[in-house]
Amino acid sequence: MNKRMIRNIVLIVLMFVPYLSKAQTFTGMAAEQKAQNTPEGWTAVELPQLPEITSANTFNIKDYGASTSAEDNTKAIQKALDAVPANGGMVVIPAGTWMFGSKDQMTSQTEVLSIKSKTILHLSANATLKLVEYGKAPNSKIVFIGCKNRGKGITDVIIEGEGETSVIDGQGARWWLAKENKETFNPGAMIRFEQGKRFLLRNFKIQNTPGVNITISNGGKASHATIHDVTISEPASEIGKGKASHNTDGVAIWGPYVNIYNCNISNGDDNVVCDNDAQYIHVWDCYFGTGHGASIGSYTHNIKHVWFDNITMNGTTAGIRLKTGINSDGTLRGGGEEDFRFTNFTMTKVKNPFSMDCFYDKKYNSDPLVDKENARAVDSTTPTYNGILLQNVKTTDVCAGNAIFLIGRPESHIRNITLDNVQISAKKGIDIRFVDNLIFKNNSKITVSSGSLWLKDFDSSWDDQCNAVATSIRNITTARKEADHHVYDLGGRVVRNNSQTEDIKGLNKGIYVYNNKKYVAK
Repeated sequence: MNKRMIRNIVLIVLMFVPYLSKAQTFTGMAAEQKAQNTPEGWTAVELPQLPEITSANTFNIKDYGASTSAEDNTKAIQKALDAVPANGGMVVIPAGTWMFGSKDQMTSQTEVLSIKSKTILHLSANATLKLVEYGKAPNSKIVFIGCKNRGKGITDVIIEGEGETSVIDGQGARWWLAKENKETFNPGAMIRFEQGKRFLLRNFKIQNTPGVNITISNGGKASHATIHDVTISEPASEIGKGKASHNTDGVAIWGPYVNIYNCNISNGDDNVVCDNDAQYIHVWDCYFGTGHGASIGSYTHNIKHVWFDNITMNGTTAGIRLKTGINSDGTLRGGGEEDFRFTNFTMTKVKNPFSMDCFYDKKYNSDPLVDKENARAVDSTTPTYNGILLQNVKTTDVCAGNAIFLIGRPESHIRNITLDNVQISAKKGIDIRFVDNLIFKNNSKITVSSGSLWLKDFDSSWDDQCNAVATSIRNITTARKEADHHVYDLGGRVVRNNSQTEDIKGLNKGIYVYNNKKYVAK
């Protein structure tokens, strides 16, 4: 073999190295499957099923006319996506900045970029896919990156990068200012899978999104999605006019079977939020910076089996947040909410560590007496929160808001909340209304820097199994108009609920408060 032939062979091999290296990013699903961490009793999230990726089914957007000097590459990128054969393949975004998203370049009426089944969209290291500036991109809730025909029948889609230098940039600052200026627009999600199943998002950064970063499903029509090692970055919503992001949910989930892990999310709205039809949602080993926390709602119909585990929060406005809203026509958004677990949380500089609000649209200003007088008839839209566990949750500093804020509905109380080894320090105390069976156990401790620990306890019941709440005197004279028939010890703890006079005679020896009067048991 002569030197020229050897050289040619080497050149050919080197020419295909980029494609081969990209193929190695998809070397089967064995490692992904091992990382799924399916809770006991749950169905495992299904992963994409794709063919072997080779040079023959790999398509570089440059070969379809894309250029880093072009003002818009939408048509070229779409041509590459359309070139993927029915049995699957990969589209590569090479290093460089690639503009996309002009209205006049769209080939679909529903999505700027449309991905079909069995497709990998791969962002190389140092590749940035950048949305065109505000005014050039569609502003009527068009999905920026989605699936063909809004996902009908779509399966097995992967969007991946090679780390934080693989970037999707939405240039959102002008969009957020437009919202502050009350301009007419409605930004779509940057990535949205409305229907279909088996989606995988991994190893890239998404930043400055005009609205929601990632949405999974619509009305429960999409399922089986995995998101991991994704960084989401927008400024906080509280930092002032002209600087804040608005409505930039990190990941919004509206369907079943979703895993999220090893993600770093800082934004201007809910970091991760579960809305209607979110079931069997597992979020673990994540960092939440600015944002509105680990959230449920405000659309809460048919949400079940949600587990956030090992979450570190720093500077998050809300920690654990559950909320049910009211539609513009006055109807409710709930029904069928149960089994929520929040375990192993560390919170630093979090304003409100634990809040639930079934009067969300009233902005926490509801009068419980008025709410009780105007109780609704129970129907399929009535929130029915039941079975909430907080375990191994702690704050590292004094939170600026309420330690605990739980507002149920008079016709449908929040039921069965357990705080297991929960340690919260806050400026304000506990406010619970229409709550049944709030339990403190296993070294749980709630402290407040000033004032009463118990700000309000209206039509609620709670149980302290281990003297967990004992760092402030309970304000026994509540805002109730009716007599208080709970029995309290001198620490302000309820030792017997809703007692009659003859019931208190069996109390252990000691001094108690009953019906706002001292009672001595001998």
